[in-house]
Amino acid sequence: MISPEYLEAVNSHPALAKLALMARPGTGWTFLPIFVGGFQCIGGFRERRTVTDTIIVRAMDDVTVGRLRNEDCRGPRRSSVSGVLWEYTGTLDDAVDELHALPDPDDPMAPKLLRPTSSTFVINNQR
Repeated sequence: MISPEYLEAVNSHPALAKLALMARPGTGWTFLPIFVGGFQCIGGFRERRTVTDTIIVRAMDDVTVGRLRNEDCRGPRRSSVSGVLWEYTGTLDDAVDELHALPDPDDPMAPKLLRPTSSTFVINNQR
C-alpha cells in the first residue's frame, strides 16, 4: 500500500518516483544516507560484474551519477587510479535518465576509458 506521504512527495516532485523505482527490491540498487562535504545526502550503488553504478543526491537539482570500474575502487588491491568511467551531474530527473540511458557494461558502446574524477567521488579515502 502506498502511503499518503509518498503520494504527496511524488506529486510535488515527480522525479522522486524515478528514484523510488530504482530502490525497489530486485533492481540491485542499495541506498544509504551519506555525508558529502558535511551535508547529509542520499547515496546509492548497484554493483555489477565489472562496474558499479552510483548516484549521489544532494538536492533535487544537484545529483551526480557515475560508473566506476570495480577493480580500481574496491577490495584489497585498490589502485591510485580514479576508476571513473563515466559521470554526469544535473537535476534528479535528468541524472536518472542519463544513468538509465547508459549502455550495459558489456555493450561495445559502454564507456571503457578512465576519466578524471570529480570532487564528488571519494575513492580510497582520496579526493
